[in-house]
Amino acid sequence: MLAPDWSLFVTVGIFLLVAYLLNVLVFKPVMTVLDERSRLTGDVRQALSDYDQRLAEYEAALRAGRVAAAKIIEERRAAALQRRGEVIESAKQSAAAEVAAATQALAAQVAAAKETLARDAEQVAASIAETILGRRIGTPR
Repeated sequence: MLAPDWSLFVTVGIFLLVAYLLNVLVFKPVMTVLDERSRLTGDVRQALSDYDQRLAEYEAALRAGRVAAAKIIEERRAAALQRRGEVIESAKQSAAAEVAAATQALAAQVAAAKETLARDAEQVAASIAETILGRRIGTPR
């Protein structure tokens, strides 16, 4: 077996000194930066998660609003169509009543015109007969 000499202790001492210096000068600052980075990215990840959740809620509310708006539009359209039908039906009934009244007035005018024409025809016939016969004819009325 080999007997250790002073160079082994010097090598072990230098190793321990280098390990301490690396730990103080390199590893602790790097680990501090990595921990800070992890903490900051954790906050950003939490904010991003909150943003995604709010965005999903906003889009759901937007979809619900669109559905509600479409429903309201459809209801108003149906009400307008129903009102239009009522107005058209009312106009049809009004027009039918006006046509019936005009038909009755026209029938009354036709009857009066026939009566007037019948009287005038009798008078014209009597006048023609008087002219042709040369004498006065008594009127039946």
